[in-house]
Amino acid sequence: MSTVLGSAQNQNSERKLKQVIEDFRTSIIEHDSIEKIGNLFLHDSITWAAIFTNKTKKAAMAHMPDFRFHSTDYKTFYTNLKEKSEEKFYNLKIDERGEFATISFDYSLSIDSKVQNWGTEYWSLMLVNGIWKITSVTWTMNNEEIEKCPFSNETPFRLD
Repeated sequence: MSTVLGSAQNQNSERKLKQVIEDFRTSIIEHDSIEKIGNLFLHDSITWAAIFTNKTKKAAMAHMPDFRFHSTDYKTFYTNLKEKSEEKFYNLKIDERGEFATISFDYSLSIDSKVQNWGTEYWSLMLVNGIWKITSVTWTMNNEEIEKCPFSNETPFRLD
């Protein structure tokens, strides 16, 4: 983790950033409050976009040759979540530089404990009035039926 803060501030900042990840994760599982997940974001219209990769991209391009990426917003994502959805995070990396941070990780999205898609996800965050806010979410997407998730057997992130 890169930082310009002292060690105690660094640990506190990393803990707060990990709490944002945990709050996002539990918001998906509990799926009980769009306001709760909405409070994690800087505003309603942050960048929220995915791109297909690997074998999934090849399959998508065969059916939709003009398709380049998928873009929506967190409200649509949250509203379209199915019951028993869970996103798991692996290989977490935090790069915090004062009031700006990026978080990257591998992820898998499951419904009823069955992986649906997986890939790599990147978040940008800003520290606003002492609170970390997500400013963009971008990710790669691979369909589990086309290509098996290579890290789903690893131990996922959970806030200690």
